[in-house]
Amino acid sequence: MTRPRRPIRRACLATALLLPALPAVAGDDAPKAAGPAPAFQGGTSFVETFASLGDRRWYVSDGWVNGDHQGCTWSRQRVQIPTPGELTLSLTDSPYKDRAFSCAEIQTKARYGYGTYEIRMRVGAASGLVSAFFTYNGPEDGDRSTNDEIDFEFLGKDPKGVQLNYFTGGAGEHETVESLGFDASTTMADYALEWLPDRLRWSVNGRLLREVRARPDKPIPSHPGKIMLSIWIGQGRDIESWLGPARYPGRPIAATFERIAFTKLGDPCSFKGSIACR
Repeated sequence: MTRPRRPIRRACLATALLLPALPAVAGDDAPKAAGPAPAFQGGTSFVETFASLGDRRWYVSDGWVNGDHQGCTWSRQRVQIPTPGELTLSLTDSPYKDRAFSCAEIQTKARYGYGTYEIRMRVGAASGLVSAFFTYNGPEDGDRSTNDEIDFEFLGKDPKGVQLNYFTGGAGEHETVESLGFDASTTMADYALEWLPDRLRWSVNGRLLREVRARPDKPIPSHPGKIMLSIWIGQGRDIESWLGPARYPGRPIAATFERIAFTKLGDPCSFKGSIACR
C-alpha cells in the first residue's frame, strides 16, 4: 500500500551538532574510487553492542513529536538496557505531554555516508505501530535537495513483511513491501543496508531482499545521514491507510536491538558474520 506523504521530520536540539560514523563494505563490484558526492564523507566505522548507551554516540529523543500523524511523544523513559547487550525501545499507554502514549527514538549524533549498515533486532507487533531502522538527513539551511533517507520500516499490522523505501531530496514513493519468510516480532534477525554510490541493497540474514540502481532520471540518496532507531504509533485517518488503525494491546510493546554496526565504504569488516566480510 502506498503510504501517505511523509510529514517533514522535526529536528531535535542536537541536530546541528554532529559528524562521526561507521564502516562500509567494499564487495568485488563496489566502486573503489572516490567522487564528489557528500556521502563519501561522514562518520567512521563502528560496532555498537549496547553494553550501555553512551551520550558520545547517541542522542535520545524526549518531549516532542514528529507531527500530527504521531500518536505518542518521544520519551527517554521508554529507552532501556535491561540487560547489557540488549537495547529496548518501547511504546506504552503512559501519557506524555499532549499524547496518550509515550514511545522511543534514538539517533546518532554523527552522520554516516556510503557503507554497510547492519542491525540485529526484533520488532513490535500491533496495528498502527512502526518499528524502524533508517538513515536520515533533513534539509540543510532550507535546502530540500539534502533531504535524504533510506528505510527499513516494520509495520506492526504485518510483522512477516518489511517496507523498504528511500527519499532523495525529499522525494519518496519508492516503497516496496518484501516478505521476510518469518515473523519479525518473534524472531531476532540480522538486517543490512548496503549504501553504495551507484546502488542500494537491503538484506535479511544475508539474503538480498531488494536492490535499486541509480539512474540519471532516478538518483539515490547522496548526503550523509544520522542512524535512527524508533518505535511509534500513528493517529488520524490518513496514517491509518498506511499503518492500519491504532490498536494498543493493553501492555507495553517493545522493539529489541542486540547490535548495530556501520562499515565505511572501503574499510575491512568489523565483526564475524558481517555481510561486509563477503
